[in-house]
Amino acid sequence: MQYQGLTPDDLANINALNRCFLVAMADSGARGSGVLAIGHLSQLQFARLAIAPFLLFSFREQDSDYWQRILADDPQVDLLDSSDPPGEKIRQLQMAGLGFLWQLSRRNPYAVRIVSGAPASWCERLAGLTLVSLLDHAAMRSDLLGIRFRDDDNVWRRLLGNGLSSRRSLRLTSQHCALQALLTRGQQTQYNRLPAAACRIRDTKV
Repeated sequence: MQYQGLTPDDLANINALNRCFLVAMADSGARGSGVLAIGHLSQLQFARLAIAPFLLFSFREQDSDYWQRILADDPQVDLLDSSDPPGEKIRQLQMAGLGFLWQLSRRNPYAVRIVSGAPASWCERLAGLTLVSLLDHAAMRSDLLGIRFRDDDNVWRRLLGNGLSSRRSLRLTSQHCALQALLTRGQQTQYNRLPAAACRIRDTKV
């Protein structure tokens, strides 16, 4: 069976979404693991990191129970979630990211699995919704967006090491290793919530 790969437009959207996410992370001082400290990166290093062919952030794609709860006809507010609603910039990122994955799940679900590590059931769930319904249920969730590989320091050491190199071959090797980790990881991942500071992002251009 042949599968359609990512198009140049898909990669451009992934790049743009990653850049928005990294700006949010740097602005908030958020840390997903002990090695994830990106506030000191230069604009060029930001661009090199964002060019990874997968999303650097997660929508909790592996958490079936979470998505079943928030997509219920009458979704219940999680009483354990006492944080404020996401700020405008985070909400915009969530809307843009979900919109991108929604249209991709309808056109090429295989590509969704590549860029997010999502199971087939998650892709089918998104594809079965209208975009308005998806955003109504998920866009305002403060516990939705998380750092990918938050519990894997080795992946982030590669991405923040050779992944920022001026040598393209080293960057590609680092990205491909991270992509392999994303695609071969079968266990459910724990996700890290962005701190409230990330919800008050300044208008910063990369």
